[in-house]
Amino acid sequence: MLADKYLKEVKNEVRELFNNLVKANEIILDGLKSCNVSEFDKAKEYVKSASLQTDEIDNLIIKILALYSPEARDLRRLVAYLKITTELARASTNTNSFIKGFLNVCELIDRELIDKYLVTLDEATLKCLKVTSEMLDIEDEEELKNKFNEVVVEEHKTDDLYDAIEEEILKNSELDYATLNKVLKTIRKMEKIADRMIEVANLLMFYKLGGQIHNV
Repeated sequence: MLADKYLKEVKNEVRELFNNLVKANEIILDGLKSCNVSEFDKAKEYVKSASLQTDEIDNLIIKILALYSPEARDLRRLVAYLKITTELARASTNTNSFIKGFLNVCELIDRELIDKYLVTLDEATLKCLKVTSEMLDIEDEEELKNKFNEVVVEEHKTDDLYDAIEEEILKNSELDYATLNKVLKTIRKMEKIADRMIEVANLLMFYKLGGQIHNV
């Protein structure tokens, strides 16, 4: 079997990526509740190095694959981690894009809409992040499936909330088309973070339980 220390090192690096994403989105949630731009600047600090981190993890995995001959389960795990880091990098990019975009449109969005929909959207996104990260340390099949289903439920919730936000903005806003598009594009970045977590949760199910990638 592949030396445990190498697998633990990869897992710990992936966990750190998760932790940074969770922390950034926790700060974003606080910022949404107060529309405090300084909070968003703090959140950026947690995702600014995500690309560098994922490159380091990928290089470590490639090194392990080149120097050792992993058994089937370990090989599946390492390949899954390669794909997971890609999804986490995308989620970090989505987070950063949301921060940058929201700083430009915060004052254009009705406060009631932020409180009613956008805060709830971020709460569901944050739940997706947290539950998916918990799956890293779960080996029990039943518990793993329950966590996966939680992620699916929260991701579907983000889809519904985005649709509701889009409908409200298009129905009630007096903004011009270009500005409306900018606002909706920014909000979509938040919803896409949850999409990325579905992919990660699928990959975790795949390497831990084997078989096919799960349909949602």
